[in-house]
This record gives sequence, C-alpha cells and structure tokens, in this order.
Amino acid sequence: MVMRQKRIHFIQLLCLILFLLLINIISEQFYIRIDLTKEKRYSLAEETKNILNQLDDYVYIEVYLEGDFPSGIERLSLETKRILTEFKSYNALFQFSFINPTESPDRKTQNEIINQLYKKGLTPTTLQVKNGDNYSEKIIVPGAIVKYGGKEKPIQLLKSQISRNPEQNIQNSIRELEYEFTNAILNLQTTVKPSIGFLRGHGELVDLEIGDLTKSLSEKYTIDNVNLREFELDSLGEPDLMKKLNQIKLKKLIVIAKPKFTFLDLDKYLIDQYIMNGGKVLWLIDGTMADMDSLSNKSSFLAYPFRELNLSDQLFKYGIRVNSNIIEDISSSKIPIPVSFTNKNPQWELMPWRYFPVSIPTSDHPITSNLNAVKFDFVGSIDTVTTNPEIKKIILLETSPYTKLSNTPFEISLQSALNPPDQEKFNNGPQALAVLVEGNFQSIFKNRLSPLNKKIEFVSNSRDTKMIVISDGDIAKNKISRGQPLPLGFDNYEKRQYGNKDFLLNCIDFLLEDDALIQIRTREMKMRLLDIQKINKERLFWQVTNLISPLLVIVLIGLTTNIIRRKYAN
Repeated sequence: MVMRQKRIHFIQLLCLILFLLLINIISEQFYIRIDLTKEKRYSLAEETKNILNQLDDYVYIEVYLEGDFPSGIERLSLETKRILTEFKSYNALFQFSFINPTESPDRKTQNEIINQLYKKGLTPTTLQVKNGDNYSEKIIVPGAIVKYGGKEKPIQLLKSQISRNPEQNIQNSIRELEYEFTNAILNLQTTVKPSIGFLRGHGELVDLEIGDLTKSLSEKYTIDNVNLREFELDSLGEPDLMKKLNQIKLKKLIVIAKPKFTFLDLDKYLIDQYIMNGGKVLWLIDGTMADMDSLSNKSSFLAYPFRELNLSDQLFKYGIRVNSNIIEDISSSKIPIPVSFTNKNPQWELMPWRYFPVSIPTSDHPITSNLNAVKFDFVGSIDTVTTNPEIKKIILLETSPYTKLSNTPFEISLQSALNPPDQEKFNNGPQALAVLVEGNFQSIFKNRLSPLNKKIEFVSNSRDTKMIVISDGDIAKNKISRGQPLPLGFDNYEKRQYGNKDFLLNCIDFLLEDDALIQIRTREMKMRLLDIQKINKERLFWQVTNLISPLLVIVLIGLTTNIIRRKYAN
C-alpha cells in the first residue's frame, strides 16, 4: 500500500515536471503578452511593428543610461529598456546595450568619453543629487546612438523644456521613446531625403524666425530656399523661366510662410504649375496686418486688411478664402498688462488676450489626434468655397464656439484686455483656422493668358494632390533670444509649451504621406501624475493604514483559524 502511494506521488511529480517543461517549450515558440492599460502604453504601434518587420540589416543601439540615478532618470532608463526589449521581440536583427559613460574612476577618462559623445550629438546634463543633508553634482548623458547600415544617429532621450516641471519632462520623454527610436531607424534607412522649399522673394519669415521648425525638419528632409524672383539667364540673355519651374518641381513640398509683399502673375503661375504637376503646398497666409510690435510704445493700433498679396483669386480657385477679419476668442492665451501704477512704476498682471486664440484640437484626423493646444496671433477666419466638386476639404483646427468677428480696419487696444468680455457678443460660433484641401485642382490660368512664353507646356488640371491653408503666418514663427531661436510654440509669459511645432510637423509629414510617423508621434499616452497636495494632506493617514492593515489581517486570519479548529474539535 505504501509502495503504491509512493509510485502515485512519483508519477504526479513526473507529470508536473513534464507539464512545466511543455509550458516552457510553448512559451519559447509563441510570444504572447497582454497589455491591460487603456491606451495600450506597453504595446508597440502597428506602424512600428511594420517598420521592425521590414529590417534587412542589424540595428544596434547604445544607450547611455546605465548607473545609479535619481528616481526620475531611473524610471526613464527602465522604460527605455522595456521598449527596446519590446522592439527586439519583433525582430532578432534589433540589438541594444546599456553603457555607463562615467563608469571609469578616472575623471580624465570620463571627460574624454563625454566629449566624444557630445561631438556625436549627445548633450550631457548635470543633476543635483541629494546625499543626506548635502547635495552633489552628477553628470549624465541621457541619450542613445542608433547604428544601422554603416551610419549612426544620436537621440536625446531626456526632453527638458522650461515650460514643464521635472516630473512632466520625464513623462513626456517616456511618451516619445517609441517615436524617437522609430524615427531614427527610418532616417538611417533613407538614402535620399525629400526636399522641402521655403519660398522667398515676398518678405516671408527669415531663416532665424523659422529656425526651430527647420531644425526639426532637417532630421528627415533637405531644407532649401526658393526665390521666385531670382532667375538664371538663357542663351539669349533672358530669364530662363523653364529652368526656374523645373527647379521648383524638384521640391516635394513648398512652404509659403507669412509673405508680406505682392505676388506677381509670374509668381502665381510658377506656384500654380507646381501644384498642377502634383506639388504640395503649406500656405501660412495672414488676411490682416496686425502685430504686437505696434503696441510696444502705444496702447492701440489699427489692423488693416492684407490685400496687397494678390493671392485671393488663386486660393479661391483652390476652394479657400482667407478673410480679412480679426477673431476674438474666449479661449485665448495671456499677455502681461499694466493694471496699476505704484510710484510711477507699472504693476503687471497676466490677462487673457482674446486676439490670440488657443485652438484645442478635437478632430481624430492623424494630423491633430492627441495634439496639444495650438496658439494663434491676430488670426482671421477661413471659408471653404465650392468651385470644384473634385476637391475635398477637412477643417483641421478651429476656434472655440465663443467668438466675435470684427472686419478690418479695426482698432486693437490693450484696454480691451482689462474689460471682461460681453458673453452675448461672442456668438459667432467656431471659426476655421486651418484647412486641408485635397483632390484634383484646376489651374487659375485655365482659359487665361499665360504670363510665360508658349514654349513651356501648360497643365490645366492637376493630378491628385493636396495642400493645407492656415490663416496665420505667425504659427511658424519662433521667438529669438541672444541671436538663437527659442522653441516654437513656447509662451514665455505663461511658461507654457503649445503644440504649434508638432502641428506643423504633422502637416508636412501628412502632405508628404508619412502617415506612419504621425500615428506614432500623436499616440495617446496620458500623464497620470500624483496629486502632490493630496499626498501631503493624507500622508499620515495612509502611513498608519499601511502599518496597521497587515497586522489586522494576520489577527483576523488567526481568529478565523482558531474558530474553525474549535468547531471541528467539538
């Protein structure tokens, strides 16, 4: 009898071991993970999986986040390791390692390594580390080098923006990890960068004013200036118009950023024929002349309609009308206003400036999905017009429903910021500020006399193409400090980062049909930050609860066990 029980126990143990071995073999063959988070934060986007599955060579990543770090940086390091492990699970060609650049005890060796990484494009950061009652400095290099096909690209993993507190910077850095690594791989795979041309010759924003935008664009695209007023001469000493048109056609996209001077018919013809040949255009056009510089030494100024551009008929032909009005919006940013004077010194206070609408994206379009609020300056409305049934129009950004429209000329005064808005007058509803137009366009010069000679082939109808029209040129204009561009969309008064740059990058990626990166960049990743005030208020309660609760549970289990024993004993 005893031998039989031993045999049964042995067989049961053997079956258990065989079962565990079988589970292990199956788990090696089939990779399964379940992500229970609402926004699937621990799962890769389908676009990322597709890019990883198409790798044809090894990708090797060196991450310089190894070592003893404060909790925030440690979390960034762990999240980086987690997402790279996820990458590797989809393709064995993906390899990575974590390196401590300050591991050497020799300070000179540490500095040499940090300098080498700096030359490669990684910026070191100095942390204040608390040791008891004292603080010490620790230099880290929160970045990575991605290597592929004999090329390499640096990635700055820690996104530090002065508009965010340290916790928000860490959360934002974690949110962008997937995009940063995927974007780096795509950039290294690209042998020829698509070319983007910024139009020149009409007083457009200068290079420094769009410096932050072009810096981000240059990671994926070749950036050039295209001056429509500069021509090479042909053999007869005449401007070579055909060569200029061919030069523009080489650009995958042209950006017209806040022009101030008149477009001649020849300029319009070159742009029109570029579009008719399938070219994409991002129009950043002001309908009204208004600028905060006009308030630098006076309390009011007149805003005028911007009629000198001579673009209204062309945009109308493409299905768009940029109005020469001024929008006031209850949803707006703030500016400092002198509210009183003490000993002749003004006392400043941040007040809502209704002429600077803040658009909160609500559309689920790839360009605006999960995008931060976008700030506009002295913006007018956009109307869509039906001139061609083959054109499709999509409103990307609009104001809040609480708006007031004023036709220009119109006086803009700082005093208006001190007066609370009359809610009943803000009843014009949402106004379109950015519109995507796509389809087959008709040339504005169809059935009209061409400004070019007959030797140039004229195209009257475009193939399928698209453009985006935004009724504010300042949306792309960054502030400048000490001769350097500041982050685009950063409001120095409110210490807030708006989504202007991400919006424009998404617009350009969409026009150039790079939908995959848009989906990854705008992927929802909600920041569930702890309420510090609530933590401080309820700290003692939860400390006592966590201390006593386990003891109460043990006592309860003991009492229950004792009662059960007595019951069965009786």
